[in-house]
Amino acid sequence: MGLFDSKIQSLSEQALDAAWYKQQVISNNIANSSTPDYKAKTVEFGIILKEKCKCKYHTPDEDKGGDISLSVSTTYETNTNQLLNGNNVDMEKEQLDLADVQYQYSAMMDQMNNNYAMIRSAITK
Repeated sequence: MGLFDSKIQSLSEQALDAAWYKQQVISNNIANSSTPDYKAKTVEFGIILKEKCKCKYHTPDEDKGGDISLSVSTTYETNTNQLLNGNNVDMEKEQLDLADVQYQYSAMMDQMNNNYAMIRSAITK
């Protein structure tokens, strides 16, 4: 097991990728806000435990919890009203969602940087 091969590191990387993908989808929605018949897309992601833990309590060296990964799904937005041209992009919602995901991405990057700083501090002392 390497220094950066932890489940938390892997999950953090997957979360950053998912947040980046969500930013791309929201930006695409904003760019197509005046395109006739364009349907806005939404991205949802959540944690999935691939295998459930068979024991209630275990020590870290008894890793029976299974792999942790993120599930990312893209769907078409159905909760917004369509304009006369068939487009259903709600600019206020998209801008709020974009600000929210940018905040999440920034917070995850700060967390990863703090983890690297702790490792760097432990190595240099």
